[in-house]
Amino acid sequence: MDIHRRIAFCGIASVLVACPVLAHHSTGLFDQSKLVSRMGTVRQFEWINPHTWLHVDITDENGKVATWSFEGGATLGLSRLGWSADLVPRGAKITVGFRAMKDGSRGGQLMSVTLPDGRRLCSNLGCG
Repeated sequence: MDIHRRIAFCGIASVLVACPVLAHHSTGLFDQSKLVSRMGTVRQFEWINPHTWLHVDITDENGKVATWSFEGGATLGLSRLGWSADLVPRGAKITVGFRAMKDGSRGGQLMSVTLPDGRRLCSNLGCG
């Protein structure tokens, strides 16, 4: 195989390897046009990779409680911003800032959390 074919092969292989990584980090599920916030009670904070998850019980205008799930960033990125596994304990009353799901389901892309003591932590994407 001549040098030009090797270079072309390497270029094509690099693109094919990178495509799944780019697709994995798509924000296509979330409405990027607006930031929404809701108050609720922490049900669970999953400090896991590749994405953390925050599950919050939120009461709607009719008094019905439902669990909403918010996808956060990776633990390494969030820890650099002051987050930790025990930062958002079960039962804590918080306000969640997020980009809502396009399909209207209960959840979204986690952008910020305001803790009971008033501290506001932003995600690795900023606060919105």
